[in-house]
Amino acid sequence: MKKKYTLWAGALVASLLMSTTAFAAGPSVIIQRDNDSNHARLYLTGVSDDTTSVEISLKSKQNLENAHFLGAEDLAYSHHTEKDGVLTIYADSLSVLESQNDQIYLGNLTLPDGVSFTGVSKLITLNSKDAATSYTQVSLEDDGSDNSGDNGAGGDNGAGGDNGDNGSNSGGSNGSNNGDNGSNGGGSSSGGSSGGGSSSGGSSSGSSSSSSSSSSSSSTTTGRPVIKGDQTNGMIIASNDGSVSIQPHDGYEVRDVLVNGVSQGPVQQLLHLKSTDVVEVIFAAVQQPSTGSTNFSDVPANQWYAPAVSYVTQRGLFSGVSETQFAPSQSMTRGMLVSVLYRFNGTSHTGTSPFTDVSSNAWYGNAVSWAYANNLVSGVSDTSFAPNTPITREQAAVMLARYLKFSGVALESGTPDFRILLPSADMPKKA
Repeated sequence: MKKKYTLWAGALVASLLMSTTAFAAGPSVIIQRDNDSNHARLYLTGVSDDTTSVEISLKSKQNLENAHFLGAEDLAYSHHTEKDGVLTIYADSLSVLESQNDQIYLGNLTLPDGVSFTGVSKLITLNSKDAATSYTQVSLEDDGSDNSGDNGAGGDNGAGGDNGDNGSNSGGSNGSNNGDNGSNGGGSSSGGSSGGGSSSGGSSSGSSSSSSSSSSSSSTTTGRPVIKGDQTNGMIIASNDGSVSIQPHDGYEVRDVLVNGVSQGPVQQLLHLKSTDVVEVIFAAVQQPSTGSTNFSDVPANQWYAPAVSYVTQRGLFSGVSETQFAPSQSMTRGMLVSVLYRFNGTSHTGTSPFTDVSSNAWYGNAVSWAYANNLVSGVSDTSFAPNTPITREQAAVMLARYLKFSGVALESGTPDFRILLPSADMPKKA
């Protein structure tokens, strides 16, 4: 093990001694709009050429409810969510994302009228080895942006902030793009003393060809960040260039990384941090996969479901139909699923429900009462729950969705396109 970490540390030191020009430039999100400003192409630059997946969060002061992202054709998966003025875009490929001229084309954006973006609040990439990198300083180039927000993934000191009194933003050499003296433009480091400078090389006519909301200004300098907490379960190396590399020890994994108290997810590298930033890494023991061995005679160890049976029984979610029988081919009943959710939630509950077919003394009695009290189930009628009836797929889906909402887990919205038959008229419609 010592040799392994010696080799890893040596490779890390060697990489830190290499030129940091690429890191210094930093990544950039580019939004190239069409003439109508409602349609744009989304690009990403300045990230590793081994990138396979990205997550980008774009900030806006406008309503993004009707914003839409359509991923490039070569993506295996693409998705977007909107919450509180932040549009988060996910793009995933089965191989390395291809780039042309250091630009990775991710897909097309359709935006409501008047929507502009003020910065990038998050950028996380994943490489072919499933190693995640979180970038804390990201520039935004959006020719439709009002450039009035505080930019930078997790930072407040980016150009385009509140103190941008001088210097035009992407305007022409006369500083006429965004008002007198570039008052709506980038930070003071971007332009001249009287708005005569051009931050993004626009034409002399002041056309808004690309408004750069870079979060890397002269007032934002990188440095060795502060590492909080112990390193018993992993190695954390902070460097003067603002990068942090994280390597969990054998048997442990990165559960979460906090930068100034803000979660970055289970990443293993951070870039462009400042000396005032505080990084805390939360390690957790790796859950060892089950061997598939069980005490049930009807669950052979070589069956595909054996590891799952072992997992749920070891954690008390399922208990089998007897001490030696699990009945893997038996249909799950409504009472069974409610009991599993009740055990998984880990709470203790006593009470009654309006269902006449659910005795409080039944093994599923407390579970049904708990589920009803928390609006997870409503029964097949006002007075009947049918606990011993095999549960249908749609009923299971409803219960699981309600439980996730009850647990505070956000669900993605969308319209599935399943080619299935509708349930028969006499099938219970309620859960």
